[in-house]
Amino acid sequence: MTSRHPAAADDGVYWTWSRRPVTSLLILLGLSLVVATSPVQSADGRRDTADYSSSSLHRITKRGVVDARVFNRTLRIVSIEDKPYTTITKYDNGTTVFSGFIPDIVLALSRRLKFEYTFYAVPDNKYGQEEEKGIWSGLIGECMKRDVSETDGADIAAAAITITAARERVVDFLKPFQHLGLSVVVKRPQISLNVPYTFGIFQPFEPAVWALIILAFLVVGLFLWLMNMFNPYEWAGRHSVGQADREQAEYFNLLGAFWFTFTSLQWQGFERAPRSIAARLLACIWFAFVTISLVTYTAGIVNHLYWASMTHTVTSAKPSRYVDLAHIVMAKDIKYGVIKGGMAHRYIRDVAVGAEFDVIRSYWKTEEGAQQLVASREEGLRRVRAGNYAFIFESLAAKHEVGLPPCDLVTVGEMFGRRSYGFALPAKATPLWVLDELHLAILEMEEEGDMEQLERRWFSDANQCENATKMERLMADINSALYVNEPKSVDVSTFTGPLVLLILGVVLSLAIAFAEMMYYRQCGRYQATNRPQGSQLNVEPDDGNI
Repeated sequence: MTSRHPAAADDGVYWTWSRRPVTSLLILLGLSLVVATSPVQSADGRRDTADYSSSSLHRITKRGVVDARVFNRTLRIVSIEDKPYTTITKYDNGTTVFSGFIPDIVLALSRRLKFEYTFYAVPDNKYGQEEEKGIWSGLIGECMKRDVSETDGADIAAAAITITAARERVVDFLKPFQHLGLSVVVKRPQISLNVPYTFGIFQPFEPAVWALIILAFLVVGLFLWLMNMFNPYEWAGRHSVGQADREQAEYFNLLGAFWFTFTSLQWQGFERAPRSIAARLLACIWFAFVTISLVTYTAGIVNHLYWASMTHTVTSAKPSRYVDLAHIVMAKDIKYGVIKGGMAHRYIRDVAVGAEFDVIRSYWKTEEGAQQLVASREEGLRRVRAGNYAFIFESLAAKHEVGLPPCDLVTVGEMFGRRSYGFALPAKATPLWVLDELHLAILEMEEEGDMEQLERRWFSDANQCENATKMERLMADINSALYVNEPKSVDVSTFTGPLVLLILGVVLSLAIAFAEMMYYRQCGRYQATNRPQGSQLNVEPDDGNI
């Protein structure tokens, strides 16, 4: 069989392959060499710059048989310290060691694809954002440097880089190795298991209620003394007209009035009762107030004694009542923040939809709100541990921090703001078949469970607070099942009724006392002009009662 080249149709020259086998073979080898050493321009403008002519190692990919020489050279991989994703440890001898979830993924990829690599830390300690038109910082900027220089920049940016449209325009991303979101971390309620409850005699009432009871005691005693001084029907007034002796007149002096109020408050009775209608009415109202107070106190102290006999958990009230981000935003006694300029900040500022996010955006625009934005995760966690602060950051990192000693942190609410993390590669300097190989390697690690195993190693198995969390949940379930909750102290709002009753009684008794004085002045047994001083009036004998 013969084949005729189209360009030879006019000169009558024919090429017979079967007649010149050696020459034909040499021509085919030459054409193969030219094709293999020519650069390949991809459809999206990215050039495959790998030299495939000098290696005997080949790999079969979905693009066909390709040379794997690029995997035989040492790749420069840039990363950023972000525990537990990447931990950078520097030793005195100048050695720098990269460890964590990300270095383990890179190690697994290198074993699968047979390449060597070196790590280095990103100089500006940033993930990457566009500082100026076409100029990026951080990990993204390191990848872009490789597009213009074979000796500068990184072949791979290995970190928990959020895949965004803006970044995808300037670099290539591998298949995401994680799909995560954001979580809210607050201070964990303190737990005391199998510890006796500290009982106090003042716990049935809140301090404000105790203060009001003491004030009521002083007010009633003071008014009883004043009535004894100025009401003519009281013991002092009767003594002034010779109808009572000096000892009776001192029944309700200042000390006597307070003694009457105190003994009745203790349900110990009293030696002498007031004599006037106004003072007796005030005493009756005081007795009713005392009865309600003591009954309420007795019920409260019984409840506290019962609670003290139980095995229970003692928790601080504030953190435990925050169930999600909306509750935190609406609360007045807790602040909230993120890493300034980070992924969580950009998501809430530019993307998130919801009433709580509108409140957050408005708050962060204020001077106080701007002060809640932190520079690093460590600063945010320090604020959380200081109290009254909620920190929003990546969910898996939050899970890791919650599992570390001293086990004083807890996440609240559901994860939100889902994002994907992936490795970044230079857009122009990376051969397309290399992207394919790395894509497939990531997928294989997920399918074979290697990625899950690494996540469990660095995030779940590293949880040192698991026992405390399990015990906390167990005790919460027991308390919920038994309805064993810490008794509440009576507050002012609960105690409003007795206070209103006492106030009305004081006002009414004062009105009656004024009426008694006016009546005695107008219709009494003597006039103000002939009132004797220290001598017995010439009046009819009195039986001592009105």
